[in-house]
Amino acid sequence: HSPMFHQLEGLLVDENISLAHLKGCLEAFANRIFGRQLAARYRASYFPFTEPSLEMDVECVACSGKNPSCRICKGSGWLEISGMGMTHPNVLMAGGIDPARYNGFAWGMGLDRIAMLKYGLNDLRVFFEGDLAFLNSKGERR
Repeated sequence: HSPMFHQLEGLLVDENISLAHLKGCLEAFANRIFGRQLAARYRASYFPFTEPSLEMDVECVACSGKNPSCRICKGSGWLEISGMGMTHPNVLMAGGIDPARYNGFAWGMGLDRIAMLKYGLNDLRVFFEGDLAFLNSKGERR
């Protein structure tokens, strides 16, 4: 656990948005973050502002599901990375958007967990210890 929580969220509203758009967006995001094509699966869930709601898992970035004693996925082969769903019509109405014409999707993920997985860390507290050499070693420069 960390002393603070950082979350990245996304919301898209337009005409004729579907779950396929949501899944494509998040799969492309995960593949870009982790630098390779990852298998993904979706599980039904509940979030009060989306309907339907899902959780997204990606194949384990450490073992790809091939190590029953993997410390990252605990042998399951999967890692939960995001909660998501189609934006509930009441949320759209609260924002002054006509749900008869528009719909959309929303998602959220913990940035600390994503960084921990991307860099193969066992403990995310290292991000908060103030070690500039460590932090600079994880930065991507272009």
